[in-house]
Amino acid sequence: LPLDKYDGTIDPDEHVDVFLTQVTLSTTDDAALCRIFPTSLKGRALSWFTRLPANSIDSFNTLASQFTIQFATSRPH
Repeated sequence: LPLDKYDGTIDPDEHVDVFLTQVTLSTTDDAALCRIFPTSLKGRALSWFTRLPANSIDSFNTLASQFTIQFATSRPH
């Protein structure tokens, strides 16, 4: 199933849920999830990811948490 690329305009929690649902069919390896996640991003979301400081992410949970905090204003009210 194709995964819509996240651009920062929809609920970030929903994107993480859809990402994990699809990707964990193939792998649950934490490092792999971190490497695959940016392929699900575009626009300002991808720009945010590429500006993360080196070694600032130590797990997919950390990455997902930072992502949802960054894009929290995109959640529906």
